[in-house]
Amino acid sequence: MHSPKYLNTHAHGRYVPPLQSATTLDEFPIRRVTIGDLSDNVLLKIFHYDLAVSSQHWPRLVHICRRWRRIVFASQQALHLRIFCTHGTSVLKTLDCWPAQPIVVKYGGSLELDPPAPEDEDNILAALKQSDRISSISLTITKSLLDKLSAIERPFSELEDLVLLSRDGLPLILPAAFLWGPRLRRLHSTRIAIPTLFHLLHSSTNLVDLQLHEIFDSLQFSPEALTNALSGMAQLQSLSLHFLPTTNRHALIPRPWRRAVLPVLTRLDFRGHSWYLEGLLAGIDAPRLGDIELTFLNRMLIHFPTLLEFIDRIEIHKSHRRAHILSSERAISISLTQPGAPARLKLQLFCEPLSEQLLFMTRVWGHLSASLFNVEGLRISTTRPSGQEDGDYSGWWDLLNSFTGVRWFYIAGNLSTDIVCALQLPDRRGGTVIPSLHALYIAQPGPRHAPLREAVVSFMTSRRLSGHHIVVGI
Repeated sequence: MHSPKYLNTHAHGRYVPPLQSATTLDEFPIRRVTIGDLSDNVLLKIFHYDLAVSSQHWPRLVHICRRWRRIVFASQQALHLRIFCTHGTSVLKTLDCWPAQPIVVKYGGSLELDPPAPEDEDNILAALKQSDRISSISLTITKSLLDKLSAIERPFSELEDLVLLSRDGLPLILPAAFLWGPRLRRLHSTRIAIPTLFHLLHSSTNLVDLQLHEIFDSLQFSPEALTNALSGMAQLQSLSLHFLPTTNRHALIPRPWRRAVLPVLTRLDFRGHSWYLEGLLAGIDAPRLGDIELTFLNRMLIHFPTLLEFIDRIEIHKSHRRAHILSSERAISISLTQPGAPARLKLQLFCEPLSEQLLFMTRVWGHLSASLFNVEGLRISTTRPSGQEDGDYSGWWDLLNSFTGVRWFYIAGNLSTDIVCALQLPDRRGGTVIPSLHALYIAQPGPRHAPLREAVVSFMTSRRLSGHHIVVGI
């Protein structure tokens, strides 16, 4: 072991002479520094780190000493000081102590967070009555709390973040006096009806994230009214609309005279009926939209020309290379992606019979293939329980016939044998299904492994006899 007085005398096999000066810790002078010796700038940086971990506890800092209090209040904006109205806080006392700070109301707002208890409602109302100080609301609204919200008389002029959730079976309707100003940047509502929503959205030009879930009347919530409200949102980056599966009442949607341009919109998440989506997409342009997820609630999906036209206007969606089809007990979906790019196009249908799922997917791909014919990699995963639909190859055959350009095919799940058998049937012209197929990869655990091997051997033999040699991995 080397003497602690010197550094290592060898480095990478070469000799390094010892230092001439003393290097032991005992020979360095030690000056004790207390926290009081730190400069204001250093203390401010420490406060930044501390409040980044626990932003609710800044009042503890200002009670330490006058100097800390001066530093904190001199940097209120930089430290993002807020009064938090949440579980376990004495709201009235806190609001009186700090009359200038913005207020954050946080009682639920998502299924993962605890909703307010009846004894919390007076605290919530006391905070919300300070409407000109509210910067953020995350709230699970109960029926008893809803009755008290009518006592709020002034709009939330400084509100930047609003998240509302109803856990009750029926949607709750906010009082008409529940208003916000133009500073709002995020709006999330789940099973909440806002009577003056479109009027408020017209002035919410700073919105970045708009999420309206479990909307219960798609006809009153018309696509025209929504696209008109979106027309001024130049900063909107994410739009998510989920409708409840009410009766599918088709309505003719007239095309708006002018489209709303959303220049920075990158994410669209829609769940509802196809006719509504057609009306919505007819009224917007989103040239940077990369992440598109569309879930249809109606099974009779036959034609959607506006969707195809909309996708065709977005350059990033013209070069998808991979497709992943996932069939579960309740839904089927297809996701289109491209390596190294953030773009994703996902279409999904909620229905249970496998025959209807495959019919939907065949129709979807029949519409999309003209614009998205570059897919070379296909993955099909099935998580359905084995049952009476096993052995029906016609649905798989119709679907696979649409993927003429696929070179790499991955199969997983308990219906792999059916898919391989469908590959052996002749295509519509008596030729080969997926004629460009180069490699087939299959993951099939469980007791049906032997039937799968027999199907694969038969498939390889038929391809070899037809002059199409492929690589198969199981």
